[in-house]
Amino acid sequence: MKRIHIVISAVLLSLSAQAQSVPDELRALINQANTNFPRLKEQEQQVRVGEVHVDIARSAYQPNITGNGSYQYLTPVAKATLPVNGRDATIQFQPNHNFNANVGIGQTLYDFGRTDASIRQAADNVQILKRNLELTRQNLGYQVAAAYYGVGFLQKSLVVQDSVISVAERNIRIFANRLQNGEALQYDLLTQQVRLKAAQNRKIDLQNNLERQRALLTYLTGNSNPVVNPVAVQFDAQVQPFTLEGSLQTAQSTNKEVQLAQDRVRAAETDVMAYSRSGRPNLSFSGSAGYRNGYLPEIGTMKFNVAAGVNLTVPIYSGKRYSLQNQAARLNLDASRHAVENANAQLRQNLEQLSADIRSNQQRLQNLETQVLQARKALEIAQVRLQSGVITPVELQSAETGVEEAELARLNYQYQLILNQLEYKRLVGENL
Repeated sequence: MKRIHIVISAVLLSLSAQAQSVPDELRALINQANTNFPRLKEQEQQVRVGEVHVDIARSAYQPNITGNGSYQYLTPVAKATLPVNGRDATIQFQPNHNFNANVGIGQTLYDFGRTDASIRQAADNVQILKRNLELTRQNLGYQVAAAYYGVGFLQKSLVVQDSVISVAERNIRIFANRLQNGEALQYDLLTQQVRLKAAQNRKIDLQNNLERQRALLTYLTGNSNPVVNPVAVQFDAQVQPFTLEGSLQTAQSTNKEVQLAQDRVRAAETDVMAYSRSGRPNLSFSGSAGYRNGYLPEIGTMKFNVAAGVNLTVPIYSGKRYSLQNQAARLNLDASRHAVENANAQLRQNLEQLSADIRSNQQRLQNLETQVLQARKALEIAQVRLQSGVITPVELQSAETGVEEAELARLNYQYQLILNQLEYKRLVGENL
């Protein structure tokens, strides 16, 4: 059993060491995730699309220049017979073959803020897309960190479990020798074999969970063989309960989900403003220059012509469409404001639960110290009695199981504390 003491002591020394904020190994995995994760690439493209939409909305300030050409055959056309120089002559006022080619220009002079509102709508949408990208990147970093520490925890647990199996195998050999010497019963040996199989089954469960965590890490990072050095995985056990109100005040201005909800409120406010302007008039300039026929007296000859004018379009009736759009926008604004309230309420709830979890895990760790000492002392006594042949299998199994459970429980609470620390950083909006 000396080996298990050495292994567990090494594990707990690494747990009690002060961990870096982000270990280099974890930083490398997070960088791989930021580079390879498909969802991030999708959202980055969506941001680019949104930025193009801003440029599209802004292009309404630019003139529209078009090249136009048309041909039209008309018959009959207007004709008149008039006396010319004492003789009757037929005069045609429009040609049968009509040609027109010109370059046209259209320019909005003033639209009473409608284009500006469209630009702001597009810009607000880009801000929401960017915030979603930030939120995804942040959550991805914490998912990678949780998987990284999960792999480390399971690797350390497997080391402890291997030591437990080794001790069980040694005990089987001892009881096998005693059985041959008539100092033990077949039942005693069978009991130790059952304990070994149970320990091996627990190892299988740990290995299965380890493979699942590795698969998750592969999915998140795009690395088919992510390497996690169990020695490098350190758990910071110095987490302290935090002040709820102070942390909440900070988190309300830095939490990504709250910021996203606030961005949606601003976007909804812009929508209300945009729809309130959608029914306003539009003043524009239009002009053209080109060649066409049909000018008297030589109606078949193409001649240069210029046209220019100012157009004023005033919406009069649209079946209440503008007012209904504005009403829908205001309802959406109210919903977005409630979403901010809900995000703040959830943030408070999560911080309260996290604070309770941290206090609980730290108290359990403190209580486990006595349990660990008692279990170790009981095991030392049991080993002495085992060598003397004055212990029952049940007593030996109870002593060994007590050490195993106490040490693994302490390892588990250390692991839970590092997850608590990660969750706290995520809630206050800190990026890894």
